[in-house]
Amino acid sequence: MIVMFLYRFVQLLKSYFNEVDEESVRDNFVIIYELLDEIMDFGYPQITDGKVLQEYITSESNKTEDEANIPRPPSAVTGAVSWRAEGIKHRRNEVFLDVVESVNLIIAANGTPLRSEIFGSVQMRSQLSGMPELKLGLNDKVLFEQQGRATKGRTVELEDVKFHQCVRLSRFETAREISFVPPDGEFELMSYRLNTKVKPLFQVRSCD
Repeated sequence: MIVMFLYRFVQLLKSYFNEVDEESVRDNFVIIYELLDEIMDFGYPQITDGKVLQEYITSESNKTEDEANIPRPPSAVTGAVSWRAEGIKHRRNEVFLDVVESVNLIIAANGTPLRSEIFGSVQMRSQLSGMPELKLGLNDKVLFEQQGRATKGRTVELEDVKFHQCVRLSRFETAREISFVPPDGEFELMSYRLNTKVKPLFQVRSCD
């Protein structure tokens, strides 16, 4: 949790200053102090979504303001859907989904694969109005086995699955269904690992 919080904090600072270095930290220490005050309470991480925080913690927040003009936190800060602001409107409702995978392959000197893994992530870009709820189905081996359906090698067994906070984990554990209210814009919906046999695309020979 500590490492993830530090990673999210650096990403948050990049959303404000583009680059995180000694100069940017020194020039924006007031904003950084305000961000730390919001994202951490009594040692427990709170909201770290930059899009929500930027609604009421701005680069001009270090200026003196009348109390009547102090921006009020949006309802997303304390709402059930903290990663999405209310009242979002788009002319066209669109969702783009990309599956990005990389292969980690260990091959012996004689060309025999010793170990192979696939690391993947599902990247999404959401441009939807209101508070839509989306559902995504997978060729999940666990679900097919629960339903007593034959797999015939067309299913996958996901390991080390990590979801974005918008995913309803209870629905996935019971129905193996990815149900979520997406953030607005680009985000990583999930990441996973597949421990599967991969045929090498090239032949390895010894130089001896």
